[in-house]
Amino acid sequence: MKLHDTITAIATPIGSGGIAILRLSGSQAEEIATRVVSPLGGKTVAELENYKLTLSMIHACDNPEAPIDRALAVVMRAPRSYTGETVVEIHCHGGFFAASRILEELLKSGARLAEGGEFTRRAFLNGKTDLTGAEATMDLIDAHSALGLGNAARALKGQLFDAIEALREQVIAVTSHISAAADYPEEVDIPQQEHVLLQFATIKQEIDRLLGTFETGRLLKEGITTVIVGRPNVGKSSLLNALTRSDRAIVTDIPGTTRDVIEEYLQLGGVSLRLLDTAGLRSREDADAVEQLGMDRTMEQMQEADLCLFLVDATGAITEEDLQIAAALKGKQTLLLLNKTDQPEQVTVAGAAEAFSIAEERILKTATPKDGKTIGLEALEQAICGIFLEGKLQPGEVYLSNARQRDSLLKAADALSRATEALKSGMPYDLLYVDLEDVLSALGEVTGVTVQEEIIEQVFARFCVGK
Repeated sequence: MKLHDTITAIATPIGSGGIAILRLSGSQAEEIATRVVSPLGGKTVAELENYKLTLSMIHACDNPEAPIDRALAVVMRAPRSYTGETVVEIHCHGGFFAASRILEELLKSGARLAEGGEFTRRAFLNGKTDLTGAEATMDLIDAHSALGLGNAARALKGQLFDAIEALREQVIAVTSHISAAADYPEEVDIPQQEHVLLQFATIKQEIDRLLGTFETGRLLKEGITTVIVGRPNVGKSSLLNALTRSDRAIVTDIPGTTRDVIEEYLQLGGVSLRLLDTAGLRSREDADAVEQLGMDRTMEQMQEADLCLFLVDATGAITEEDLQIAAALKGKQTLLLLNKTDQPEQVTVAGAAEAFSIAEERILKTATPKDGKTIGLEALEQAICGIFLEGKLQPGEVYLSNARQRDSLLKAADALSRATEALKSGMPYDLLYVDLEDVLSALGEVTGVTVQEEIIEQVFARFCVGK
């Protein structure tokens, strides 16, 4: 990656649409754009007013008389731009061919095609954002829910950065005091052990609080992965259709209709429910090779799920297959749904609680009749919100959103624990420096203050071209 090149890319999704945006960034952005963009009114690109969209003709770089589109052009000169470099954007008509043709002309004019996330990476390297802001940008783009969007926006605003920097400042203050006392014992008093331990405990408490937000932050970002499991023909696909208010899954009386995992997203209480309908689980001897593959995928999804909706046919006796599924769900967050309760029931809530060793409050009655009102959906949605949301969301709070941030904070917590134990054991203050430097380094990894090149590569590897 050559950071001094002028890069270009289409910044909007490829396909039909009202507008497509192409972006140039680098020291030659204006010069390159001049070869393709002719502002109406006689000015050149270099003469355009900063941040003002100007109607322009877009043409071939080697022939101004070969028009491609009439579009808007805007110049954002360094350092007041997204990347910190001079940026030129062309807002042309949407559609694959027009945007691609303009991109081709920009490349012919001397620009290089941007790599994935290279615009945001330049913004990071030029001090326009930190790593929490860069990751929040991607989370904002990928948001599946209102709460996930809000958390990304708060991180983008700088709330997570501020929280981490406040911790770093506390660690720096402790380290500076210890260093000053060691270097100038006649002028600076050696800090009392109890006072330093109290400072360590305060810092550790805040690190632990942030770490405690990770699981909620992950759910806000990725959604609650919810797998619908059960024997064939217990109503799994009908439940998916009812929850999504669609006919997404095929529903028949033939066992084994669902062969692969069907995925849908559902908004629930401001968070996204990633709903997976899976192949029914039954004796492998009764299933063909394709259905067996589907059942293998079901088992994999069960292990990775945040929540399992275990459907049991309430109109018949509990089977050995039901019990085997329940055994496979042991230790998983599970709601047991007694389905088809619009018909005479043979399985009661109390009977199911005893048979499956599950609390009655985790058992709900549902039914999805073809001709009639679905039963139990509202109670099911309330139960899911109760498990994952009640008491876990604080207004205005920012939550850790990815494993990289969590892992860095875990390293900081571990280093601080080592420093605490060393101090308690009577180790001289000046020997605590190594552990305290490790704390600062780990905290700096979260924001990018002390980040290594490999981590930067990992962060920006998941960005799309054009961002």
